Amino acid sequence: MMDKIKNIRLFFYTDRILGFLCFFFYVFFASQTKNDVGILREEILDKMQYENHNVEDLIKYYSKISPNDAHILNIKFLLLKGEYEEGLNKIFLLENSAKKDKDSELFFQYQCLYGQICQMLGLTDEADKVRNNLNHNELVKATAFTDLSLDKNSFDIFKSADRLAILRSAIKNYKRTNNVVGLIQTNIWLAEMLGSDNPESKTALNSALSLIKNSDSKLYYAMLIDNYLSKVYLKHNNASAAFDLLEKYGNSATDISNMNLKTDFYRNLAISSARIGDFGNLDHINKSYFTIVEYQNAKRAVARAMLANHINKVNDGKLKSQKDLFRNIYITIFMAFICGLVVIYLSHKSKKKKAEESVAEVDAKNFVIPDKTEKRILKKLEEFENKQRYIQKNVSLKMLAQQFDTNPNYLSEIVNNHKNSNFNTYINNLRVDYIVDKIRQDPEYRKYKVSYLADECGFSSHSLFTKIFKNRMDLSPTEFLQTFNE
Repeated sequence: MMDKIKNIRLFFYTDRILGFLCFFFYVFFASQTKNDVGILREEILDKMQYENHNVEDLIKYYSKISPNDAHILNIKFLLLKGEYEEGLNKIFLLENSAKKDKDSELFFQYQCLYGQICQMLGLTDEADKVRNNLNHNELVKATAFTDLSLDKNSFDIFKSADRLAILRSAIKNYKRTNNVVGLIQTNIWLAEMLGSDNPESKTALNSALSLIKNSDSKLYYAMLIDNYLSKVYLKHNNASAAFDLLEKYGNSATDISNMNLKTDFYRNLAISSARIGDFGNLDHINKSYFTIVEYQNAKRAVARAMLANHINKVNDGKLKSQKDLFRNIYITIFMAFICGLVVIYLSHKSKKKKAEESVAEVDAKNFVIPDKTEKRILKKLEEFENKQRYIQKNVSLKMLAQQFDTNPNYLSEIVNNHKNSNFNTYINNLRVDYIVDKIRQDPEYRKYKVSYLADECGFSSHSLFTKIFKNRMDLSPTEFLQTFNE
């Protein structure tokens, strides 16, 4: 009997130990696999700037792990190389799956890529439509897609403030993950966007120079930095210094897959060569430059026609749908008129309108709000505040009452009693408190203009924001921001 008990105990402990070991190995290898996928993705984003052949194989392999993300990276790579027609075909393939969920990260990425190629091809009206959609997208404010900064042109679709925010966010992320190549590129593009005379631009440039000096990064990154420096030198009429920086890349530039950088490089090299009088190689440089430009223009022309045709088809489809809708409406109205339903509808509508007008005329002071209703509305208000929905510009008493499934009189009375202010003052105070909290907690907000802060917290008018802010804080927004810079 004792031997049997011992065997049972031994089996029990052995089973628990094996279970623990299985769990340990699962956690360990799952973590390793996740890290390997991240490394593979970073390698693709890195090599797509300066390699052609290996990148395609890497993307093909990555597509077995993450098909949608691999598809997006492939589009980025094609646009980077100037293969606009192939890139468009890939975007069209992505369109249907992306539009299934317009709140998803995939749809956001699709819009970014679509807007980018519209801008590249000169379809400004279509690019503006995408830009307007992106400016109202919460994912932009979160600046979650830091790898956008690995392709300079992919975030040109955003407005200037969001571009800077994305770059700064990317720099913080790359510092945290020790991504040297990401830091080099983002610092150079931040410096270029801010302008060479900006103090932050100089800091970003120095960071990039320090990183390239202390790393074994590829030739591409050194060329990226020197190309930017050459533009700074040319701006200050120092063509000799610009030429000295660029001349050494004359042979290796042909292997760069980034067509925009390659074009910019040859243009700067041609300008500096002409200014210092080095005409011996100028013909060759000009030939290289114009060959790329002509090739790109031809590619753009084909892709532009292809995209315009696609847009026309989409618009024709929308027009047909609208015509079908109107036709169905007309038929329905006609049938309703014949059957006498219109009379019934109008009669019902008239009675309902009179009933609503009668309720609206009741003096707010003469009604008593049930305790259960009051608690429900207060809970809805708490949820409204916690989710910061007050920064939406279209917030109104009527709209909020509809969302709370109550009437405006109830909501107004509860705000007056529990928030000690009328509805408009209540909303405006929430907005001011929100932006004050952002300024105190996030130093980036202290750099923004007052108009941007007003728009960020939901005010439609810069002057109204200033007035409400001063009433709330006893300081104007400008004065309040200055307190952090002293």
